Amino acid sequence: MKKILKIQKIVSVFILLFSISMHLSAQDYSKQVNAFKQSFIEKSTENLNSHLSSELKFDPVPISSTPAVMTNIVSQFPKLNNLFIIEDEKGKAKVKYDFVGLGVSKSYIHFDEAGKIIRIEFIENLIKQQMEAQKQQQQESIKQPTPGELAKKYPAKKVEFTSKDGLLVTANLYEIDSDKPIILLCHQARYNKFEYAGIAPKLNELGYNCLAIDQRSGGTFADKPNETSERAIKKGITDITYLDAEQDIIAAVNYLSNKYNKKITVWGSSYSSGLALYVSAQSDNVNASISFSPGDYFNKKEVSLVKTIASLQKPFFITSSKAEAPGETLLLKGITLSKIKVHFIPESAGFHGSKALWTNQEGAEEYWTEIKSFLDVVYPK
Repeated sequence: MKKILKIQKIVSVFILLFSISMHLSAQDYSKQVNAFKQSFIEKSTENLNSHLSSELKFDPVPISSTPAVMTNIVSQFPKLNNLFIIEDEKGKAKVKYDFVGLGVSKSYIHFDEAGKIIRIEFIENLIKQQMEAQKQQQQESIKQPTPGELAKKYPAKKVEFTSKDGLLVTANLYEIDSDKPIILLCHQARYNKFEYAGIAPKLNELGYNCLAIDQRSGGTFADKPNETSERAIKKGITDITYLDAEQDIIAAVNYLSNKYNKKITVWGSSYSSGLALYVSAQSDNVNASISFSPGDYFNKKEVSLVKTIASLQKPFFITSSKAEAPGETLLLKGITLSKIKVHFIPESAGFHGSKALWTNQEGAEEYWTEIKSFLDVVYPK
């Protein structure tokens, strides 16, 4: 009998130790996941932010843009049917997602020692898919613009002006007649003013003056330097973000407004297309905006791009590749489109940014047709 009791005691101790071990290895992350779920329902990260680690990031997007990415995702995604934990263990929980029109998916959310969310595979996968689509388009696209004969007919003149922080900004001015309308052309990431070497002369031919600028957030492209970016680096200006280029765009708007005494149309490509919309909303010197592949590429603390577009009372033209179009549609949710509020989705696959208009680029002509129509409405002949 004593032997049996001894064995029972050993078994009881084993069960207790096993239970403690299971408790230590298993974690309850329901509070964090429920907050994530509510963020999709409420279209806001306000109640989720306290559960997010300061180390949360989505490669290769800079960690400074994490809040903008989170806001963009939860505010723009379709209606959520359900989101719940399937299983969890120490450091991670497997979550099932069900969105209207997107179907069901499963992936892990990872947590640090304090229970803060440090990694969300669902969002990582979305970014990877988007980047892969862009990469595929870029591989099949023309690598750089070909200015052609029109560039000889409409040569550029180099000009410079000072940004808000004193940095000198370099630009190419394509002037045909000081009485004609003016379009400010802003490039995409890692590019420079040469992005518009073929586009600006075509706009000249259509009757528009143009200014293509080098923003500080850019670089060497097609063996052409970004003079503003290089100057910033020489001055010791480091850790330049997309949002830092906003002051260069505002400076360009003011330079053109003072020079010609008229309102400006701001044209952006990729990250600068979002800035073009912000500047259009903020500046009385802007009368319209043209945005190729806009998105919340930066942490704009004042207001989201979705709200900015919704409140925008000025004409805008938004377009992208066909693969990016669903994202742009979400940016425009609830907005009544018209001749002065345009969302153009190409019939062709199209391309990311203003490169969609480059000479011999597949599908370029359909973009040009829509751009001409929009500009004719903004500047009736």
